[in-house]
Amino acid sequence: MARRLQRPVGVLPRTLKARSRPADTALQRHASFFDDDGDRGVGLGECTRGLRALGMPAGLAEAAALTIVAALSLQTRGSLLAMNIDVDKVQKGIHEGDTGILNNKGRFDARRFGKIFGRWARLDVDGGKALTSVDLARMIAANREGLAGYVTAMAEWQLLLALAADTRAVEAGRTVPAVSVARIRAFYEGTLFYDLARERA
Repeated sequence: MARRLQRPVGVLPRTLKARSRPADTALQRHASFFDDDGDRGVGLGECTRGLRALGMPAGLAEAAALTIVAALSLQTRGSLLAMNIDVDKVQKGIHEGDTGILNNKGRFDARRFGKIFGRWARLDVDGGKALTSVDLARMIAANREGLAGYVTAMAEWQLLLALAADTRAVEAGRTVPAVSVARIRAFYEGTLFYDLARERA
């Protein structure tokens, strides 16, 4: 009899239906992925488990979770001591230099998405639209407003590429990892994390 694969300890199965609400914005759906108990708050342990479910290795997941929760706790709850992200106020975490694809309420702007990614995307090896690390860096630089926002955006996008690359593209004569525009749209719509977790489950 075939043995079933064991899920990594502390990594929970995740479904979109279990955590988000019908009236949630795209950004709230995105944050709700990490809300294990559905209390509209994301603590350090929940964020760590979510990052592990996305494929981030132990150690790095803990360090990234600490950075994410500390910053967003301060922005959404007004306190670093809370160490908990308020999902209902997560739009307060939108930083300078952001693309504007999520508006100040956290809602997805499809027109702006098409404009930005139509400009920065290249064709991947299969003829679809995608972005490489260099493309992402150029996009971030074009939206730069200040150093803090630039550094934050660079870290976020390079992490997304590392976790979600689903194709390859030719860059300076080399074939390199790339993330498709379709997958980036799922990220903005708040569904990509659930898809990635299911792929890795």
